[in-house]
Amino acid sequence: MRLETDFPDHRNGRFSREPVPSHWPRNVRQLSLKGSALFGIHEETGNLYWDGKLIQTTNRLGNFERGLGIALTTAIVAMAILDAIRFFFAQ
Repeated sequence: MRLETDFPDHRNGRFSREPVPSHWPRNVRQLSLKGSALFGIHEETGNLYWDGKLIQTTNRLGNFERGLGIALTTAIVAMAILDAIRFFFAQ
């Protein structure tokens, strides 16, 4: 069973009339329940869309996190190699 959606009506009522919190950036508004109907997810890729437009969602590590990950990985591999040497060659 497929329900028909009145998208022009949803686009007109997409924002809530409630006041937004004071700590939010300017020009950011709350969604209404009608506005939430404009979200969509691509079935194959899982990408998120708002009113047919792709929403960029990326998670990238900063330089500090990337460097910490490399350092920890290097330390773990070095410890594994040293343990293997100690296990096989120590008498």
